[in-house]
Amino acid sequence: MIDPSTTRRIPKTARVLVSHAHGDHTGGFRYRGLKQSTPQTRDIHRALHDHRISNFRALDINNHFVVDDIRVKALDAGHMLGSAQFLIETPNKSILYTGDINCIDTLTTKAAEPEHCDILVIEATYGSPQYRFPSRETVYAEIVEWAVDTIKQGRIPCLHVYAAGKAQEVVRLFNVYTHLPVIVNPRLDGVNETYHRSGVPLDWFSSDSRDGKTILEKDPCVYLTTPSDRAHIGRRFSRAYATGWALSLHSRITAFPLSSHADFDQLISFVKACDPEQVFVFTGFAEDLRRALGSKLGLDARAVPSYLQRTLAEDY
Repeated sequence: MIDPSTTRRIPKTARVLVSHAHGDHTGGFRYRGLKQSTPQTRDIHRALHDHRISNFRALDINNHFVVDDIRVKALDAGHMLGSAQFLIETPNKSILYTGDINCIDTLTTKAAEPEHCDILVIEATYGSPQYRFPSRETVYAEIVEWAVDTIKQGRIPCLHVYAAGKAQEVVRLFNVYTHLPVIVNPRLDGVNETYHRSGVPLDWFSSDSRDGKTILEKDPCVYLTTPSDRAHIGRRFSRAYATGWALSLHSRITAFPLSSHADFDQLISFVKACDPEQVFVFTGFAEDLRRALGSKLGLDARAVPSYLQRTLAEDY
């Protein structure tokens, strides 16, 4: 079972795979039987939820396991630290399940690599032609420019970002391109530590630390918090969001189209490179992507029912 949203109908003898640590994919960690993910996915989940995971077996990227005549290999999904695709090879067919993927390099991740397969199961979060993101470098520059301009106005730039993945990319952005100290909501602290231990250099202060409080009171800085946080945002703060949904948000909201997902063109290119015989599309704009794959690539693609995609205001 891969990324189950519920454990109610999972047989006791099953093996559950979790692709990454965002909350809409980690339901499998509640399963009592054997669970597998990358160790980074487990550690990020524990940092966010303080959840002890029993019957766990780590599966590192580019490693595999074999059950009878089935071989399962974890591949980098590029979505966040520890995110994995799963390539399932049987005697007759190969199946690639992408989970959430990102097909370009970022400051904290490497792009997902396509893999030839017979059957492809792929996400379509931004599977509509309206979602074509600007270059990463352009968005990075826009975020830094906004933050610097905000500070010049005597205010504190506050970016609302998902606690796992996006937050760490934005911390790294300000570390690399500015000398501004980065203060974060304590909820981001444990995930930042996991990234740092895994070799992604991050420099930040928690807002509940002595240094963090002092800097927020006296010095120019950047503050990062979760999408749903309003309690800690005072009048001195100017708020903005970093999300792919920025392309469809109302203009009165300051938002930057920084996404950890592939956009429409990246998804099409990824499918073409995998060269599958059949494609199953799930979540987001599944029907739009299904039609596009048929018209552009002549593929037999099917949209499958799925749970609702999380919105900007919801927390990972």
